[in-house]
Amino acid sequence: VQGVEERIRQIEPQKAVVDGKEILVRPEERRDYEAALDIFRKGDFNNAAAAFDSFQRRYPGSGYSESVLYWLGNAHYGRRDYKEALVAFRQLVTAAPNHPRAPEAWLSIAMCQIELKDRPGARRTLEDLIKNHPQSEAAREARERLNALK
Repeated sequence: VQGVEERIRQIEPQKAVVDGKEILVRPEERRDYEAALDIFRKGDFNNAAAAFDSFQRRYPGSGYSESVLYWLGNAHYGRRDYKEALVAFRQLVTAAPNHPRAPEAWLSIAMCQIELKDRPGARRTLEDLIKNHPQSEAAREARERLNALK
């Protein structure tokens, strides 16, 4: 009986908390997410981007999806692929405008726009961030960036 219970526990969804939200995930899903995050934290942005891409394909609709987009965007940014970073950050803010990381994603969108020499776009993004998330830490940084763009 103990062997059967252990096998069930290995495949049964479990509660996890990510970005302040409780989700249900399968054990291998949690393991793959945490492995990709570990790669990112080591600063290996090429392999982290590949791991997060792979995660998205393997677990469509995962409770981790929004966080994966955030980290995928950061991995692309870290490898200086600003166009791909923009895609991931925009997917996050479109899919989950009220996600706890949305203000940071908007700030990252503006940073990508600056890197891609789209200063008017960056200015609009920063103004929208300040208007839509005025109390966020990202909005404080956006105000400083806006002053620097003038």
